[in-house]
Amino acid sequence: RTVRSQETMRHVCLIVMPALVFACLSALPTQAATADLAYLEQQSVRAAIDAVSDSVVQIRTVGGLERVEKTLIAKGPTTGLIVSSDGYIVSSAFNFAQQPTSILVRLPDASQVAAKLIARDTNRMLVLLKVETDVQLPVPAAVPQDQIQVGNWAIALGRTFQADRVGVSTGIISGTNRMYGRVLQTDASISVANYGGPLVDLRGMVYGILVPMAPQSGGKASSDELAGAEFYDSGIGFAVPLEHVFAMLPRWQQGEDLLPGKLGIAMVDGNPHLQPPKITYVWPSSPAALAGWQADDVITSINHVEITTQSQLRFQVTPRYAGESLLATVQRGDQSLETQITLAGELAPYELPFLGILPGRTKKSESGKGILVRSVWPESPAALAGLQAEDRLLKIEQTPIGSIKAAIRTISQRQPAESVQLTVLRQQNEISLSAELATLPEEILSASALPVSNVAIPNEEEPSKHESPQAQAVLQPLKLPTFSQESHIYAPAFEKTQRIGLLVWLGKGQASKDSLLLSVWQEACQRLQMALVIARPQEDERWTTEDLKYLDRLVSKASKQIAADPNRVAIAGAGKAGQLALALALSKPNVFGGAIGIDSPLPRTFSIPEINPNSRVALLVVESTNSSLGPLIRRDVQRLRDVRYPVSWLNRPPTSDAVAKLDNTTQEKITRWIDSLDRF
Repeated sequence: RTVRSQETMRHVCLIVMPALVFACLSALPTQAATADLAYLEQQSVRAAIDAVSDSVVQIRTVGGLERVEKTLIAKGPTTGLIVSSDGYIVSSAFNFAQQPTSILVRLPDASQVAAKLIARDTNRMLVLLKVETDVQLPVPAAVPQDQIQVGNWAIALGRTFQADRVGVSTGIISGTNRMYGRVLQTDASISVANYGGPLVDLRGMVYGILVPMAPQSGGKASSDELAGAEFYDSGIGFAVPLEHVFAMLPRWQQGEDLLPGKLGIAMVDGNPHLQPPKITYVWPSSPAALAGWQADDVITSINHVEITTQSQLRFQVTPRYAGESLLATVQRGDQSLETQITLAGELAPYELPFLGILPGRTKKSESGKGILVRSVWPESPAALAGLQAEDRLLKIEQTPIGSIKAAIRTISQRQPAESVQLTVLRQQNEISLSAELATLPEEILSASALPVSNVAIPNEEEPSKHESPQAQAVLQPLKLPTFSQESHIYAPAFEKTQRIGLLVWLGKGQASKDSLLLSVWQEACQRLQMALVIARPQEDERWTTEDLKYLDRLVSKASKQIAADPNRVAIAGAGKAGQLALALALSKPNVFGGAIGIDSPLPRTFSIPEINPNSRVALLVVESTNSSLGPLIRRDVQRLRDVRYPVSWLNRPPTSDAVAKLDNTTQEKITRWIDSLDRF
């Protein structure tokens, strides 16, 4: 069937069908009219399928990976859509995650030919294939995007195991401009069977190409070819508009991968629908840096579209590709600056800068006169600059420092190897020092390098409430109203002026294990001014991803209950619990200052997020010498270091129980690591 004959059929349907439906309905009784309407609907759907089906091809892949992480890759045929008469075909990147060694395509004349993967679109999760053929292939027409409306009929097609016919599911367009403007949404059943196939209207024109996409798509996770596949047949399906594919095809045909465009900025934390697009950090040599953007600038427009929230900014930037240029306006104080910016595909990994200060642990350490220096990290920039314990850090450059949060934010806006001027108060005298920033260290300090006791301002109004190591420790229940399990908290008594840390240990189901853990950590909790939460899984002995919501709320409740210092909230576990601890801390760096995994490689399906300059999380990986997971653990340590996470690694003696048999040397090193989490 030629393209012209398809167009003729569409015009006949558009002209004849409405008149035919009206004539039939006006001449028949109600029941007969209903039956006739159903028949006409079926005929319309059938005509639309026939109009486009010859452009839907079956794809078979040979070789490649059987699994991507822990996801088993199906070996069956998949679907593609012809987008040019000379042999270019587009499919979902999901169908090629296994990196096949060869690709075969069944053309409309039933011949099977080899195909070559030309390029990928990692912003919309598509691939472009090319077959060599002597015949003109049928190309479907695209529905103009301005004609796509919510409620329009939608027909999802795929050509898999039955090569001589297409699989069909129907529904409606349930959303447009989804995933920050990249895709349409449909409630038609979408699955592996039709990923790469077309979503069609009743005229036989194509809305878009069906793809899986993660509902929370963004950042590194959005480049995962398997993201969103778990939502198949759920009534949540997505399609990349075909009109967009046609627009990008000339560039794509050159063999260029289409990468998501990046500005190279971090913005203030908070709800993206409410928070303004205020910049907190500009990546070195990024598009934003080249355009002259600075921390504290506020983006007010993109291509003359007004921007007031971070979500509005994402709608303007996320759909675009590396290499595209934008006209952007930023507000800097009273100045409005118009800048030209060209988006980049990759940014240098962000590295956490480090000055070398361990701050005081009382709230009076921040009494409007800077930050009290509890200790100085050995051989750090602060040490080399001459800072001393009991100094007060007043300013970094010209920025007054009135809190630890302000100090960390100010340091985070800078880069390792950058020089900063420090204003310090020492014995009532202000002095100026210069320091060249380093990167956040991974080594665990020796016992001699940490202060024996905290430099603290005593509370003169009430006596000390420090518990002695021999005091009887009591676990208190910690229950969330909507969850069945019960966790426990131990919070030693301290002066109200002190900043309290929090260690969340993912334990097992038995109460006896809780008591054992408390006996292990009681002395450290008292010495480090730290509370201990022993969390329990919903299923005894077994932590799963289903527990993530519970842990999120549990940590929030415990942190509020003790007014925890956010820089010293750590989560820990062994085995599966350790995997969950690492994944949760990496996913929520604004909640956790650190995470400890004992004999715990990262979850296989976990995609490591990029470091957020607004948040800091340090990781401690403990490996038993007899652990069979050693190679995986060390591989993950390197993966994390490659993206510049500070990862400390400990090797400990052989053990059969990671909790009960925590040897003294290992526990002491873990304790010292926790003690230094608030360094900056």
